[in-house]
Amino acid sequence: MTNLSGTLEDRVEIRDLYARYCQLLDHGRYDEWLDCFTEDGVFESPLYGRKAGRDALKQFSHTYRESLGGARVLHLAHNLIMKIEKEHASGYCDFSYFHCKDGKIQQESIGFYTDLLRKTDNGWRFASRCVTILGSR
Repeated sequence: MTNLSGTLEDRVEIRDLYARYCQLLDHGRYDEWLDCFTEDGVFESPLYGRKAGRDALKQFSHTYRESLGGARVLHLAHNLIMKIEKEHASGYCDFSYFHCKDGKIQQESIGFYTDLLRKTDNGWRFASRCVTILGSR
């Protein structure tokens, strides 16, 4: 049996962060989505580039919303692996990304996230989140 790192509470909170990230982004709750990151958090994507800090992440959320063209989206994060060392953690998960418009569902892409997390006074947050896209429509 594998020796899991971190406390049970830390592991549950990090799993919740991964789910909350997807839900908030998919439901257009971008101000709350920003709270998934540390104040100096970084999001990096081959489609949107590197966004560092609160202002850049907020600008990304506006650009992302506009790119949807009125479509609904669904992020599915799965196969989460994490390693926790006190106030820092690393995480990895696969994702599937679906685009829904005019009653039609289309899988847009698959890939994975590579993450660094930090425990803050407000709980676990992404310090950096890097998206790798393995394939897209």
